[in-house]
Amino acid sequence: MTVTEIHELNEKFQKSAVQLSELIPSGSLVQATSMLIRCARKIDDQFSKLLAASSETKFGQIMNALEDETDEVLFILDQLEIANKKQQISLINDFLKNGYDLIALYSKCFDYIIEQKVKEEE
Repeated sequence: MTVTEIHELNEKFQKSAVQLSELIPSGSLVQATSMLIRCARKIDDQFSKLLAASSETKFGQIMNALEDETDEVLFILDQLEIANKKQQISLINDFLKNGYDLIALYSKCFDYIIEQKVKEEE
């Protein structure tokens, strides 16, 4: 998968968050989707910066920021999943699956980039 394709998946996730909050306009869901959109944008931006990081220090700072944002996304997704356990709204289930898949993809990319950085340093 290319960086452009990952960027497009991130945008698709953000758009589905907007749609979810429009279709099920509860206050807590709107707040959760807003936070998810903010985090997804930050992840996308920081991911590009990670790929271009020129120093080990900058790389470490960006990785820390990415870990914080991905942790926040996972926390919010987990909270949505818990809230949806009884109702099992398929729209929310699909959104959750896409969100978890996106974060898993980013995590694999981060692992690969870290692995490559370690190999470069050896």
